Formats: sequence, C-alpha cells, structure tokens
Amino acid sequence: MTKKKTAVEILDSNGDSNLKIQIPTIVVKNWKYILAGGIFTICLICATIVYVATKTTSDHYEKQLSKQIEALEEARQNLALEEATNQLSTVQIQKSFDAIDSAVNQINAKMRRRGLKEFAPKLKNAGGPVEEEANLNEMIKYYEATVKKLDKKLEGVPLGRPHNGNITSRFGYRRNPFTNRGIEMHSGIDISGRTGEPIMATAAGRVVFAGYKGQYGKVVIVEHTNGWETRYAHLSSTKVSKGQKVEAGQQIGKLGSTGRSTGPHLHYELLSFGRKINPEKTLIFN
Repeated sequence: MTKKKTAVEILDSNGDSNLKIQIPTIVVKNWKYILAGGIFTICLICATIVYVATKTTSDHYEKQLSKQIEALEEARQNLALEEATNQLSTVQIQKSFDAIDSAVNQINAKMRRRGLKEFAPKLKNAGGPVEEEANLNEMIKYYEATVKKLDKKLEGVPLGRPHNGNITSRFGYRRNPFTNRGIEMHSGIDISGRTGEPIMATAAGRVVFAGYKGQYGKVVIVEHTNGWETRYAHLSSTKVSKGQKVEAGQQIGKLGSTGRSTGPHLHYELLSFGRKINPEKTLIFN
C-alpha cells in the first residue's frame, strides 16, 4: 500500500522555490499532536534526568548526614562515659585524700602523746569561704608535698624494733642479773638474739660514737632530729663509724655480748634531749 505524501515547498526571501520535500500526509494533518507529543517527551526526559540527578545527590547527602549524626552520637556517648569516669575518679581521689588526712591525724595523736609537735597543727585565727569546686591538680600537689614533709620528719623519729627478738629485761628497776641480789636501774630494754644477727637503726641520723665504751661494750650511738638519740650496746661488731649518716632500717652492727652482759642480747636505749625514757612507751613493740 502506497503511503500518501504531501509535497512541501520551501521558498526563499524572494518567493522563489528553493526546496521541495515529501512529508507523509498523516504528519501534516496531525502536526499539532506530534509536536505536543514531542514536547511532552522532551519534558519527560528532562524531568527524568532532573529526578535521577536529584535523587542521587539526595542519597549522597543523606548518607553523609547519617554518618555525621552517628559520629555526633558516638561523641556524645564517649563524653558521657568520660564525665562518669571523671566523677568516679574524683570520688576515689577524695577517698584517698580522706584516708591520708585520717593517717596524719593518727600520727599527730601519737606525737602529742610523745611530747612532740604536731606535723599539721590546727590553724588559729583563720577562716574564709569554702570553694565548692575542687581543683584536683592543686589538691594532689598539696598532698604530695604534705606526705613528703611527713616522710622527711618521720625519718628522724625512732620507730620500730632494732631487732626482732624477745624483750628479756624491761626499762626500770630490776634485780642484779649477775648476783640476783639488790636493785639496780636498767636504763633501756634488752632484746634477746643470736650472736652475729643484724642490728638496725630505728631512725635516720648521724653516728656520734661507734666503738668500745665501758659497760656498754661495743656500742653505736646515733643522734636524730628533734633531740632524739638511740644507743645500741653489747654488739659483737659495729658496721658504721663516727660522723657517718645512717638511714632508718640500715644495719649498724651485729648482736653480741660485749661489756657488762650475761649472754647474747641487744641493750637498746632511747634518749630525748639527754633524758633516758622507756622505749616500750614511745616506740612500736609487740
């Protein structure tokens, strides 16, 4: 079947025929619908392109936004956890500080009983508002300095046993150990042990005598801070010399039975500003 065609003549500006083309008649008759359909198709294609581009961009930004929201939520949770941890640490640190305060108070009580000055005496004629917010760094510095001062001060205070033996003769009046008759004053305590066992200094100080001294036999005398002095007598040998500085717990000699002694033991004396006092009442003994 031969399709009908319509001749279309294209004229130039002078009215002369320039070009003739054959167009199907159906196109000529329905050109309005075809044009409208073409425009619709083009619009549809453009709308599709815009939608796809917009959808792709939207999905991209949605993913990015979701990642940012997740990161913010994670940061919020970490911040909450860190805050809770800091609060817990603050409580723990405060408990530690309270424990230190309690220990200092106990030490001060012992110092008062021994006639010593308190390490941290109560402040007189002092006051002012209390800051609610605690500065942990400043508190830590304060307590570190406090503990260092306390440790330095206690180094020179005789504490503990110079030897772990049993006390065989106490401070005060006793019967003569050689004749078992009469009364004599015993100015220290005797601690039993075996010859050669180590004898330790009960505090840091400076050796003012190390050698043989009459009834003491071989003896080491150490001067400490705050007027304290300790004497370790009847030694079999000395491990320090005059003028030497010693630390608390340092070996200064060996147990023996030199001088006026009935057998191996340590005669331990404690003096405060030249006055002999009972070591059992001022030091730590079992």
